[in-house]
Amino acid sequence: MTRFVSLIFCASLGAGLLACGSSTPSGGGIGGSGGGASTSALEIIPASNAVAGWSFDASNSDTANGAATATTQQGTQDLVDGASADFFASPFTPKLFAWETYVNTTFSAADVSPTDTNFPNGATIDVKVLQMPTADQASGLYTALLKASLYVGKTWTEPSSPKVGTDSRVADTGDHWWINFYQGDFYVEVSMGPSYSPAPGFTPGNANTRAAAFAFAAVVAGKI
Repeated sequence: MTRFVSLIFCASLGAGLLACGSSTPSGGGIGGSGGGASTSALEIIPASNAVAGWSFDASNSDTANGAATATTQQGTQDLVDGASADFFASPFTPKLFAWETYVNTTFSAADVSPTDTNFPNGATIDVKVLQMPTADQASGLYTALLKASLYVGKTWTEPSSPKVGTDSRVADTGDHWWINFYQGDFYVEVSMGPSYSPAPGFTPGNANTRAAAFAFAAVVAGKI
């Protein structure tokens, strides 16, 4: 069984992710316990190779040796562009922002984009975790971001299976699977896409990559 097939198999097992090489989940089922927050956002970000096939992206100097963190909007903006200001928009006051990037070279071109023969092996995952002061702020941020410019215009669905966290949504952006969820005091985003070069191809609606993205998100949720 290849690593990719193993990962897809793990996605169907939910609570059995531990046996598939993931980090140890603290709660039962694919969404974890939902019974509170870890000490820090850093504790719920998987270590390099904790999820089979996914290692820290050595090409990203900010996250090559562990998650990058910030406690202010400007600090977060210095790390990542996009909706960082929306994370800190009133009344939201994140305690800690953590960011990690991963690469998986075991994905084949057929796994990711069967119709694109130029697509290279590999895939990437970007994880953003915001530790909020309360569970109400985590759920409130999850809802409020739907009105932010980066999120407007995406076709979001709320999957019943698999479901991660207390509530989750997913969008196929055309070149990434983008999963948002909240659980306890945490709001989390997991974005999975193709490797960097040559020019990436991506087959929208690809079930293999969707399952792999949810399997990774489930590991994060299981640590909360």
